[in-house]
Amino acid sequence: MPSSFRRAGFGVLACFLASAAAAHDHAPLRGRLVFADHEKPVVRILDLDSGEVTHSFDVPKANPGFAGVAGGRYVVVKTGDEAGTLRILDTGLIAESHGDHVDLDKATPRLLDFATRGDRPAHVISGQGQLALFYDGLRPWEGKSEPKAVLVAIDSLARDKPAVTVWPSPAPQHGIAVPLGGRQWLMSVPNPAYARGDDRSASPRPNGFEILEQRGGPQKAAGWKRVARLDDPARADASCKLYHGYAPARGGRHLLGCAEGEDGGLLVLSRAGKGVAVGWSARKLAYPDERRVSALKSRAGGRHLVGNYGLKAPYDALLRIDPEARALTATDILPVPGGQAVCQFELNGNASRLANLTPDGKLRIYEVAPAWKELAAFDAVAPFDCAYGAKTPTPGLAVLGSSAFVSDPSNGRIREYHLDTLKQGLDMPVGGMPANLAGSDAG
Repeated sequence: MPSSFRRAGFGVLACFLASAAAAHDHAPLRGRLVFADHEKPVVRILDLDSGEVTHSFDVPKANPGFAGVAGGRYVVVKTGDEAGTLRILDTGLIAESHGDHVDLDKATPRLLDFATRGDRPAHVISGQGQLALFYDGLRPWEGKSEPKAVLVAIDSLARDKPAVTVWPSPAPQHGIAVPLGGRQWLMSVPNPAYARGDDRSASPRPNGFEILEQRGGPQKAAGWKRVARLDDPARADASCKLYHGYAPARGGRHLLGCAEGEDGGLLVLSRAGKGVAVGWSARKLAYPDERRVSALKSRAGGRHLVGNYGLKAPYDALLRIDPEARALTATDILPVPGGQAVCQFELNGNASRLANLTPDGKLRIYEVAPAWKELAAFDAVAPFDCAYGAKTPTPGLAVLGSSAFVSDPSNGRIREYHLDTLKQGLDMPVGGMPANLAGSDAG
């Protein structure tokens, strides 16, 4: 979260909530919300200042997936077609800092001509000026494929031909590529049992990572130098069995969810050294009990991260994570009321509050620290099925700054809830069946 494509959190969006100081001499613009339709193959844009749907883009299939890109201007659109096509939507939102405030300009949105294709597009991660699009590849017993990560310089997306490098994965895997800065990347290492293809029960989740340094310019056959390895099963602090779940943390740290059990936990990756001597160190932060996380959410500058927590789907608890803690405890666990699935959850701008949309249709607002505390609960939508692959419409949740937005497919509306005042805000009719939403702001 930092971002992969999930059924429950995607839809999309791209939106800025510009910060404004008291000295600001004009009202700041609120931005645009991008959303998908459950029935129609279209992506639309809702202007949060006028409350009107202003732009529409055709896509191959209904209800595409989305992932926001660092910086807030672009959104990756997972079209869902047979070719595994990923497109980039330029929302036209341009933030300009003036020291005491941020101005937001609105240019014309457009769906870029640039597209990538491959087998089973999955995790999308961005940061450090880079965007990584990971293609898992086919299951080994299904046939040959080309698992890969397509790496794109974000500032080049405005060009006719963006700067692209393709990293070939050594084998199929449900993998990840994380930009670390300084031309360094954290790349997942395939699970050997899955890669061989002789055990169809083997997990596609990776068993560890390596840090690679990119050599040469953007090109398909770029050179790579291994800087470090984090795939030693004999060392708990240098491996991550059955990885799933990633988010960046403040201080240049990176958190990765690993398996449950004695050698499981969260892998905390930190910078060590300065300047050209920068290296990396890793340690394990054990889970409070026998469960594990599957997805992680963070906000720039926020102290805590939050993950969904359980032994297997559906995950029915939330886990608060302080990367600087020596240990996590039972007080970091928040059970979802009624034993429901976590479903969708997002942090506010400074990670002090969390919004959780659950299958009973309620949107609950929690204070994250110093202790979990429910602050409010809204009857946001009718009860729904949020299981992966659900055929019925699934509402979407996006948190932008201090506002949570929930789509209501059954009634063709998008509603706003203020996380600071704990009151409902806008209730906007948009027509159709708005479903998927995800958030991205100017940080």
